[in-house]
Amino acid sequence: MKIAAAVIILLTGIAFGNGQYPVSFLEPNCGVSISNYGNGNAVPMIVNGRPADMFANPWMALVYGNGTMCGGSLITNRFVLSAAHCVSDDPTDIYLGEFDRSTDTDCSTTACMPKAIKIAVDAYIKHPLYVQATQNDIALFRLATKVEFTDYVKPICLLTNYNLLNYVTTLTATGWGDTEQGVPSQVLKTTTLTQVHRSYCSRQFGTRVDWSHICAWDYTSSTCSGDSGGPISAKITIDGMARVVQFGIVSYGDEQCRSLGVYTNVLHHMNFIINAVRLKDC
Repeated sequence: MKIAAAVIILLTGIAFGNGQYPVSFLEPNCGVSISNYGNGNAVPMIVNGRPADMFANPWMALVYGNGTMCGGSLITNRFVLSAAHCVSDDPTDIYLGEFDRSTDTDCSTTACMPKAIKIAVDAYIKHPLYVQATQNDIALFRLATKVEFTDYVKPICLLTNYNLLNYVTTLTATGWGDTEQGVPSQVLKTTTLTQVHRSYCSRQFGTRVDWSHICAWDYTSSTCSGDSGGPISAKITIDGMARVVQFGIVSYGDEQCRSLGVYTNVLHHMNFIINAVRLKDC
């Protein structure tokens, strides 16, 4: 089975927060990029997808280990969130601030990004109840050195005191996984997905898909091999500021990279994430 992965971003923003019940994030300086989502210049991507905006995803992480490639998301200055099935006993490196894997310096028609940052992973925290990529498929990668946040490297938001998943319907997936040509994309790409009832995924894959998962799909495009571990998120307006909030992690899909995909529900695992960051951030 090919494992699918993605970044999912709600296209229609959700307004939230009135000051009476403050929203709490794992990392306050999160989820804001220097670019409006969807105005990029690139080449075709994800299976039947479209180019991603070069500057819109500064939290995207590229995970390399033992010849395998996964996605991930920067959640603090020391930790990248990804899938447990992406963990390897071999040396693993994280690339931050990456867009085009084939170039040292990535440029649009109007501006360039600094060279991507490469940082070794010095520890893994895999969910203790992880089961063969179908249950609790979540892990944290600890960076050997802390990163300094910039316009091109900054964390995605994780909500710690609200559950807004039911507001998310139309989604967008982003990653470097296989394209319609069957090879990994050189540039970061994106495709639109829709969240559907978990029972559809359960019937499709013959697995238990419950509240700890998210089920999403699209008629014409999908995430594919190489994108595993990437974030799924929604753009939410909180107290007048639009932020990208992560709701899930790409876990698995069908072998042809079509139809439905299953994603680990981050909100279901927030206690695991918070405890791991607190205990291992040293």
